[in-house]
Amino acid sequence: MKTLAQLNAELVELFDAASKNVDIEISEADFNTLKDGQYALCFAKKVGDAYNVVWQSSTAYLELNSFQWTPMYELFGINKFEGGVKVKASTKNQQCGLGQTCRLSANGVLSPAVDGGSATALHFDNEYGPIHSGVNQLVTGIDGKKSSLPIYVSKNQVVKGSTDLTPKESVMVWFEQGIETSTMFSTSRSNFIEIDLTGKNTAAINYTNGKWTIIG
Repeated sequence: MKTLAQLNAELVELFDAASKNVDIEISEADFNTLKDGQYALCFAKKVGDAYNVVWQSSTAYLELNSFQWTPMYELFGINKFEGGVKVKASTKNQQCGLGQTCRLSANGVLSPAVDGGSATALHFDNEYGPIHSGVNQLVTGIDGKKSSLPIYVSKNQVVKGSTDLTPKESVMVWFEQGIETSTMFSTSRSNFIEIDLTGKNTAAINYTNGKWTIIG
């Protein structure tokens, strides 16, 4: 019989095989302009049809960068959605996989995930009342560090009942001044590129003369 450590190692290998990776190349002239202007390299992840949280924002980028994510999620509840404000969960985070359900009790306690719900979605079962649902996802940033960070907060409150939250394998990449990781936003970002990795695991993009190009 396999030990728990062996099972965990196999699970990590499985998730690594499903990981998605985007390489970002910045031309030297643009790189210097962006650094001088204190621009951050920003990423957001699509849930449903929306991008509304800065998954990561970093000013520590180089001319060559790599950004990776893994299908490991957490659900949480939050009392307020407000553009320009950082996400601060109002419940504990609970790990939840696709095809699993977390229940928010009438007392506002989010329970560990159990199997059940759409195989392509995270299932938020709300017995508490009006609240905003939120999703974290595991990411390996351009600094090589892994962390589970918010990718989505429902703009409108969800009422009692069940909600499906469907992460998509699409990310948005852009440069912006003065915005931090986990900041909620309700307005479109300027000069962004969207990369859809549905059905593939890697992509490469280039930023030259203020324009994004997919190169691989």
